Amino acid sequence: SGINAEYRIGTERSLFAMPETRIGFFPDAGATFFLSRLGDLGMYLAMTGQRIRGFDARHLGFVTQFVESGKLPTLREDVVKCSSEQDLVDCLISHDQSEGQPEFSLNNNLLEISKTFSASSALEVVRRLEESGSKFAQDTLKTFSVMSPTGLCLAHRTQTLSRSLDFTGCLRMEANIAVKTFGLGEFAEGVRALLVDKDNDPKWNPPSLEEFKDEVLDGVFENYKSDDWQPLP
Repeated sequence: SGINAEYRIGTERSLFAMPETRIGFFPDAGATFFLSRLGDLGMYLAMTGQRIRGFDARHLGFVTQFVESGKLPTLREDVVKCSSEQDLVDCLISHDQSEGQPEFSLNNNLLEISKTFSASSALEVVRRLEESGSKFAQDTLKTFSVMSPTGLCLAHRTQTLSRSLDFTGCLRMEANIAVKTFGLGEFAEGVRALLVDKDNDPKWNPPSLEEFKDEVLDGVFENYKSDDWQPLP
């Protein structure tokens, strides 16, 4: 994942999203690590698959430098002239256009995100949103209505556990639970509905969070810290 690179350049056309809950899976490829470092906001992004556009990616730290897309050719020309890492750093700083950019688009929702997505389970997140009744809450519930209940629970559990893991530990957890997740059948159904048949009508099992059984989740996460999987050297 490019987000794990030391230097990451974004433009006003940049788009970031991890919508795996819509196909019965969970944000992976290191997202358990970098999203969990955002706390409740990361939980929100993991569960909703909310799209992050333009300078919002800079606010969240997903990119380290912001450059208008029309300036990229000039930046590219200057980068290839760099002969050391310090030259590269100086080059990126000189081209950065972060000054004067818009405020974070979710600023007005951060308090409600904290109140709702700090819940101890996916079901409790939904209950808090229902109690809120705000437009933000209603929009979020509408988003959840098309998501896999299993995917929402997986996203919530992975984000919760990964807060106490380092990067390697997060990748190990992702690898250990992925195969078990595939065995639940939700991923195959999500891919069928959205990417193969494209009927956008997945038949989730279970069809609601209220019917989801915690023991299923417990089975998926059994031995999630196992050393049987090792990262490449």
